Amino acid sequence: MYPPRDGDTEQACRRATAALTALPADYRTGLIRARATDLYRSVPAQHHREPAVRALHNALTA
Repeated sequence: MYPPRDGDTEQACRRATAALTALPADYRTGLIRARATDLYRSVPAQHHREPAVRALHNALTA
């Protein structure tokens, strides 16, 4: 779930959010959660207000 090498952070966040929300809550742990968290942390702070990045954050904190 890392950002694509071309730097399309928005698309990476959308895909990660879709993957997380498609899983039952019991499966949003361990490696899956860690990779999504790594993706979120790799996004520069100035982009954290973008809708796709906020959606990923919300999915991680739900």
